[in-house]
Amino acid sequence: MQTLAEWRTQIVTAHPSLTKQVNGVSETLGTAEYNATIDSWAQASFNQQEDDAIVAGGGESAKYAQFRVSAYPPIGDQLDMLYKDRLNSTTTWTDAITAIKTKFAKPS
Repeated sequence: MQTLAEWRTQIVTAHPSLTKQVNGVSETLGTAEYNATIDSWAQASFNQQEDDAIVAGGGESAKYAQFRVSAYPPIGDQLDMLYKDRLNSTTTWTDAITAIKTKFAKPS
């Protein structure tokens, strides 16, 4: 995994200067605004990298609920699982939800 400083260096290398549109005119960002933008992008990349690592490997995170929401099957599919479980005396839905809750455990 890259450090925050490595992300910053990578972004600065890829974007040695930045511009913005003001009243239809392209202006180069000043040093302070450039640094603030680069820092923001580096932090976002670093945070996404951490989230991706947690999602890939499972594990506890303060964002467990957010990870669970994106991992749960769509509601329609869940209802279909529940219906078929009732008809067939199976536990497909329970097994699927338990696997997600186990992978993205609530911190102790």
